[in-house]
Amino acid sequence: CNGGIRLYQFLCSICLDVFTHPVTISCGHNFCKTCITEHWNINVPCQCPNCKKVFYTRPELQVNTLISEMAAQFRQSAPQKASSSSSEQQVSKLEAEIQKRRLKIQEIKRSVELSKEGADREIADGVQVFTALKESVERSQAELIDTIKEKQRKTEKQAEGFIKELEQEISELKKRSSEVDQLSQSEDHLHLLQSFLSLNAAPHTKDWTKVRVRQKRINKHFHVL
Repeated sequence: CNGGIRLYQFLCSICLDVFTHPVTISCGHNFCKTCITEHWNINVPCQCPNCKKVFYTRPELQVNTLISEMAAQFRQSAPQKASSSSSEQQVSKLEAEIQKRRLKIQEIKRSVELSKEGADREIADGVQVFTALKESVERSQAELIDTIKEKQRKTEKQAEGFIKELEQEISELKKRSSEVDQLSQSEDHLHLLQSFLSLNAAPHTKDWTKVRVRQKRINKHFHVL
C-alpha cells in the first residue's frame, strides 16, 4: 500500500483476488490471464467485464509487468493483505448498513410529509364544513329570533286591542252607573220609571270570560336546529 496505492487496484474483478499473470486488454483494464481467457471462452462476443466494451475479434492480451511486480509484492504480504481485505469488507458492509438506514430516514421523513399534507387537507375540509355549519346555525338563529319577535308584536297588538276595547266598555259602564245614580235621586216617579226601563237594558259589552291573550310557542324551530 506504499505511495497511497490501495489493495483493490491489484485485484482482478473476475476472481476478486490479487492478480495472477496480469494482462491488459485494449480498453485499458487489467485481469488475470486465466480469468479473462476463460471468461471470453464462454461469453461471445468478447466483452470487457468492467466497462462492457464489445470486441468482435478477440483482443490481443498484453502482459502488464508493473502490475505483475506489484501483485507479487502483495502476495508476499498475504497475511497483511488478508487482514486489510477483511477490514475493507467489514467497512463496506457497515457502509451498506449505514446507507440502508439513511434511506429509511428519508422514507420516514417523506411519510411524515405526506401525513402532514393529509392532515392539512383534513383540517381545511373540517374548517370548511364547520364554517358552513356555523353560518347555517347563525341564519337559523336570526330567523328564529325574528319569528319570536314577530309573534310577540302580534301578541302585544292583540293585547292593546283588548285593553282599548275594555277601557271603552269601562267608560260606558261608568257613564251608565252615573246616569242610574242621578236617576235614583229624581222625585219624578213617572220619569224615573221610564228612564229605568231604558237604563235597565243590558249595555253593548262583550263577554270577556273566555277571552285570552294566546302565547304561541315555536319550539318546533329548536328541533330543526
